[in-house]
Amino acid sequence: MSGLKPSTKDVAFLAIFSALSVIVIKIVPGIPIVGVSGSSIKFDAAIAPIYGIVIGPYLGFLAALIGGLITAGSPFTFLTSFAPAVSAMIAGFLTSKKVTERGRIPGWIVAAAILGALITGWYTTWVGIQAPLYPILHLAGLFAILITRNWTAESFSEIGLKKEGWQFRPSHILLGIICIVCAYMFSKPYVSEEIWILPYLSLPLCIIAAILILYGIFGGGRFSFISSIFLASYCGIVADHMLGNLIFIGVIDVLIPLEYIQSTFLEPMGLPDVPSLFMYMIPVSAAERILLTVIATIFGVGLLMALYKAGLLSRKRK
Repeated sequence: MSGLKPSTKDVAFLAIFSALSVIVIKIVPGIPIVGVSGSSIKFDAAIAPIYGIVIGPYLGFLAALIGGLITAGSPFTFLTSFAPAVSAMIAGFLTSKKVTERGRIPGWIVAAAILGALITGWYTTWVGIQAPLYPILHLAGLFAILITRNWTAESFSEIGLKKEGWQFRPSHILLGIICIVCAYMFSKPYVSEEIWILPYLSLPLCIIAAILILYGIFGGGRFSFISSIFLASYCGIVADHMLGNLIFIGVIDVLIPLEYIQSTFLEPMGLPDVPSLFMYMIPVSAAERILLTVIATIFGVGLLMALYKAGLLSRKRK
């Protein structure tokens, strides 16, 4: 669904995906959230982008939100229900050529604007001011959108089409290799001792390099559909992550006492403050987001191919 007029099939998918979120949240164990006792990252974060890809950004947002709100057990989880909903919206826009059926605005522009606004929001917080390098995963997603632009939507619309196995883009592959070399050099002690910021740039450069190389190898062939699902899922999942971070920061000393975070997490880990905790968690966050993206890609490709072959793929792909 590209526009705002849902069909009966769209409404049926909305109900199914909302119920699926409830089941996943209630049954599948999550990943504990550092700093919030009793809360965890549920694996609905991995499947939420697929909602947006299957039924579009608007209904996908609503499906993920309904599932989260039904299962919310505290004010914090009520607020974080909006995180997977935003993930579904971004993935839906990235796989939409236009925001609406009759509109002219490409979907990738809106997706980039939402993710960019979330990243900007980080720098408006007291934590973001003290940890300016934290959004490296999210900036990598934003750069990926700006690099590929409408490619994700075009590749999604080609599901089921027979294409040549390989259509290399040498310029993108070369640029990806250059990024890898730069990331490697930035991590060397004799370089990073002079400019302390360079090691922090290694991770986003590696992510951008991987996207460029994958895009260069698979972006034009029969595997472009899989690559587009991977990219849409990754960008949705890092948007989910950033919104969750902003909510967490916003409820400190409102729903979560700062003293609790200090005594339970900061002091045992030997960290001086909350910004240090975020920086310390970057490798963990990277591993979590990549794992969730892989799960989303595997689940999404299988589901979308099944729906396509059964004639049940709801969205218009023109």
